[in-house]
Amino acid sequence: MKYGQHILTFCLWIGSAIAYAQCGFLAGKVTDISGSEALKASLSAKTDQGKMRLGKTDSAGIFNVEMPCNVSVLTIEAPQYQSLHIPLNIDGKTEGTYFVAFALMPLGKQTSDEPYAQSEQKHFELKDSVRTPTSIIRRIEVRDAMSNQPLAADICLYYTQKEKKDCFSLLATRPTAEIVFTEKDIVAVEVKSAGYQAYNGNLILDKTDQEPRTYIIKLSKQHTLLSVNILNAQQGTRVQLVEDSRLIVPLNRINDGHYFAEVAPGRSYSFGVSSADQADFSTAVASLKEGLTLKSLRIPDRKAILTVKENPKTEVGNVSGKTLYFPRSDYKLPPQSRAYLDSVALFIQNNTGKGLEISGHTDNVGNPNLNLTLSEYRVRVITRYLINKGISEKLITATGMGSKHPVRPNDTEENRRLNRRVEVQIIDLSEKK
Repeated sequence: MKYGQHILTFCLWIGSAIAYAQCGFLAGKVTDISGSEALKASLSAKTDQGKMRLGKTDSAGIFNVEMPCNVSVLTIEAPQYQSLHIPLNIDGKTEGTYFVAFALMPLGKQTSDEPYAQSEQKHFELKDSVRTPTSIIRRIEVRDAMSNQPLAADICLYYTQKEKKDCFSLLATRPTAEIVFTEKDIVAVEVKSAGYQAYNGNLILDKTDQEPRTYIIKLSKQHTLLSVNILNAQQGTRVQLVEDSRLIVPLNRINDGHYFAEVAPGRSYSFGVSSADQADFSTAVASLKEGLTLKSLRIPDRKAILTVKENPKTEVGNVSGKTLYFPRSDYKLPPQSRAYLDSVALFIQNNTGKGLEISGHTDNVGNPNLNLTLSEYRVRVITRYLINKGISEKLITATGMGSKHPVRPNDTEENRRLNRRVEVQIIDLSEKK
């Protein structure tokens, strides 16, 4: 009986370890929207297992928390401030620590004749329950919380008394809307503007004065942030983030290996690194999504880079053809393959007219259709890695072959291991035509 209990305890421990596996650390600071006031905030994450509490900031607004794997959304909450929900995107494998800063909008307290956050709603009843015809004129403007510039926005009002919904739009050329309320009411207000966090508020109309007034609703931007961790950075490392239009993006530097920046969603960027002890190196960060993107990178070995630069037409380290092997049922990029793929990327960049043919293969164990999908995933991982290193997708031909083309008979585990592979071939594009 005791033996069975030990086995059960062990299994539960293993299950818990898997459910709460950690994938790096997230550190930084939480402030108000102006950046001048540090906030005591809590951080949580939405994962495959549900919401998970990560930790809190200290009195100076500083946090350093472990990140669970498979995070989809980070939530930052502070009393009297609007919660921030920010999608989390991973570019590659999460390793080490990533730094970032978050800013929160203050919440408006429940009051009469002024919009306030729905989360602040407390029980309230209109004193005059009889619908008395009136004419309450109010204007609505939507502005950027930081710049105070007017914004184009979509606004919906939900009337409690009428049980009616009324929606309209503010344009850049018409940033103010005038509304005539015909009775006292409690009205829900929803405001949306592209690139900004939505506003959900309430409005108590319990006054009958005839003087028009203007409601200013401020929105904070939906953050698009890039946090970069250079795993093998050395003292004196210099970096530069360049947008695809060649615009240099300001970077927040924590130390030689950690940087973060506010960027634009949907744009591609080049992250360049150089130092006295390391050759210049650049990697691509393509089509960033809204939210926080985490990226780790290693600067390739200096000797390999210098060899290619000194002899750009020489195929270094048998770079003309290489086979990469994968564990069974796995399509994650083998860590030992990265140095080789870095040299492939550098070779293509220095040899005009060269391209790549990438083919993925599996052993014959399991469903053939699933094996075909697995081989396509393996090819996709290699292709994405090379694109992130700056290789144009147009220079790559990638195909998943499944188990159709084994290099060895699938009669032993060693032979099956050799069949679970991706072959990378450098080709002459002029001959391909």
